[in-house]
Amino acid sequence: MDIPAISNRAASLTAGTNRTAPTGELASARLEFPDTTVEVYSGPGALRLVPDLLEYLGIARPFLICGQHVRRLPQVVDLVDTGLFAGAYEEVEPDPSHTTVAQAGEQVRQVKADGLVAIGGGSSMDVGKAAAAEAVSPGWVADCERPGQPLEVPEGRLPVLAVPTTAGTGSEVTAFCVITLRGAQRKLALNHPYLLPRAAVLDPTLLTTVPRTVRVATGMDALTHAVESYVSKQATEMTRSRSLAAAAGVGAHLPEAAANPPASAALAGMQHAALLAGLAFSRTRLGVVHALALPLSAFFGVPHGAANAILLPHGMTFNLPAAAPWYGNLAHALTVKASGADAEGLPEQAVGRVQELARRIGAPLRMRDVGVDRAALPRMAAEAFRSPHLAVNPRPVEKADLIAIYEAAW
Repeated sequence: MDIPAISNRAASLTAGTNRTAPTGELASARLEFPDTTVEVYSGPGALRLVPDLLEYLGIARPFLICGQHVRRLPQVVDLVDTGLFAGAYEEVEPDPSHTTVAQAGEQVRQVKADGLVAIGGGSSMDVGKAAAAEAVSPGWVADCERPGQPLEVPEGRLPVLAVPTTAGTGSEVTAFCVITLRGAQRKLALNHPYLLPRAAVLDPTLLTTVPRTVRVATGMDALTHAVESYVSKQATEMTRSRSLAAAAGVGAHLPEAAANPPASAALAGMQHAALLAGLAFSRTRLGVVHALALPLSAFFGVPHGAANAILLPHGMTFNLPAAAPWYGNLAHALTVKASGADAEGLPEQAVGRVQELARRIGAPLRMRDVGVDRAALPRMAAEAFRSPHLAVNPRPVEKADLIAIYEAAW
């Protein structure tokens, strides 16, 4: 089936009321992306702009969404100590569950907040986006698991300001949020224009204390977004331009961003690459790698970025017959050099370059090494086969193909 990209009309509904352009520091920090309604502000120390940005957005009673580690960051402590927030939910866990969303939404309602500030990795931003709907429509998240029914999001959902503390998910500029159904061992990739954040703040200083394993996993997540959006059947000239720039950014910056200590310029470069990849895949969806990655997290608790790191070379190999011309461009973007007789090998070299990068930064390479039970592969493949990401994969996918990719990666 074809999955339509976000229409201009639907996207316009997320923009809120017309307001004058920002001034002062806000204007200086703003990045221009005319094809998205998400206003993006970026720069070292940009978190200090949050109070002014909330005033500009008309949010008088903001509610904070984050995890415990982020809550202890000095910059976040300073922000909270200003008395800015009407309340806070500080218990977001990795791969957040639908009960987390329900609890956060209930607390937002109790304090009568009129907007949310989600600070953290993809988990916190996803909870923020989902809780913005749950807060105005109690029970919304529980109703999202209705097979065969389209996702409905209340028009009056609260505005969200997203502040990423990792460089990978791109959730700050996408209409996706991923929520886990613990009992069913399923991860729902929810997608709707109303889930778009109203604004995003990118502050690379927030990434300096992120553990190395997280920097590695989220960096490979950003690369997976770039690769899969680049070869998606819904890719356009604009999305391919951004995907290619994102892949080049990851190749250039991830090794130094994953080092101990990380290089500040590399962290900023990775943050921008993740943003570009997010803008691209918000239009194109992803592909077979993401379809396969979600069950690793749902069944065995494998971090999403680590699952992508393991599966990306194998998904790329599967797609080679359909995506070889595009992989040639990716090989160049990932700094693989070729000339003369080597030119025909460029697509395969793209796969090798991804593997080389993963090894260089110490990413996990095999599913067996992260606790995946081989006996579960058919059950995981059955779950992956339900993913709408497969509809835009450049090569048609059967369930047997998914099992074969899992076997190759195990």
